Amino acid sequence: MGQYKKLFKFRKLLMFLWVILLPITFNWMSPVLIIMGGFEGYISMSFVIFTIWFISSLFFGRAFCAYGCQWGAAQEVFGDVIPKKLDPAKKQKRRKIKYIVFILWIIFVALGPILNLGYQYGFNPYYPTPEDPTGIISWNEFEIGLLIFYLGILGSVVILFTIVGGKRSFCNYACPMGVLGVLGTKIKNALKYPSLHLEADVEKCTDCKQCLKACEMGLDVNELVQSGNMYDPNCILCGSCVSTCRQDVIKYVWKWKK
Repeated sequence: MGQYKKLFKFRKLLMFLWVILLPITFNWMSPVLIIMGGFEGYISMSFVIFTIWFISSLFFGRAFCAYGCQWGAAQEVFGDVIPKKLDPAKKQKRRKIKYIVFILWIIFVALGPILNLGYQYGFNPYYPTPEDPTGIISWNEFEIGLLIFYLGILGSVVILFTIVGGKRSFCNYACPMGVLGVLGTKIKNALKYPSLHLEADVEKCTDCKQCLKACEMGLDVNELVQSGNMYDPNCILCGSCVSTCRQDVIKYVWKWKK
């Protein structure tokens, strides 16, 4: 259990680091800039990161959401400051909304390169700042103002979702990128090749429900333990339940039970 406690502390530290770096790295994982880039003929950094995100989910499930997503980190850190749980009476229905958002998002992501007959200007890691042929990236006041405005809007959305909906409510209800992780997880779980997932020994469980309280996504982890099936499409494999359980009921595993 000791190694999981260290992992839990490392992840919390990582969340704070992502929040600090957010003003610099926010365009890495922007669901908006990937669309804008496509319509302007650019492959943005978001396109590359989201591709890596999906490929990683084929082996690590939704762990990218827990360890690599700066927007999830911002929600989690802010949620620790103003703790609010997801509404248990509404969360199941609301969690389906993100699939509708995902379909609309994918349509617009694909529409840009279709209309432009491809990404005619190739990869621009600095998008939305145009590449300077001199090799020097220049920012005018208008571009800086737009980026600050864009960052402010997304930051406000994160804060608003957390205040109104609860901790990581955007992840639960509206995040299209999270659905990429869900799809990858479903593929790996169906094929049962070695990959990261959770398993539980129900015989060790004392029904203390500490795992339920610890879950960052508001899942009924205790119910999953009792059912003997730890899979839930909304689980991001953050390990909070693993590090909280004093009986070592839940654990990370790589190989599937035969």
